[in-house]
Amino acid sequence: MTRGRSQTATMAEVSSHLITSRLLVLQSKRLMLNSVQRRLDDNASARLHDQLEKLRQEAELAQHSYRSCMLNFGTADTSDYWLIAYSRLIEMGNALTLKLRETSKVLPVSERYEVSADVEMLERIVATWTQSLRMAMAEAVA
Repeated sequence: MTRGRSQTATMAEVSSHLITSRLLVLQSKRLMLNSVQRRLDDNASARLHDQLEKLRQEAELAQHSYRSCMLNFGTADTSDYWLIAYSRLIEMGNALTLKLRETSKVLPVSERYEVSADVEMLERIVATWTQSLRMAMAEAVA
């Protein structure tokens, strides 16, 4: 029994370290991105612009990595977990809405109307999720 608890504690520690390391990488990328942005504002060179674009991509990748790590290894006990889960849900809802819109263009008119109604309903659901996320973020900041 002690061994099981020890392994659980170790796994929780490892998970926490993974999440923290991903967060630190994300924060570092954002700091570097802001630094290059300020330098670019002072001196608009092609080299800095290229560096800025590269850092933007790296920051996006770091953001995705952190969010994935939080969803895979985080606990539902933290507000960060739920903010990330909600935002991922919203992204997936928006992607589904876009796919349904694109698909409906090739459907017969009778089916297109049904899909259009589904898209409207999904958009309302996503809007509700988005509003809930904004309220949760405002509460977390307050």
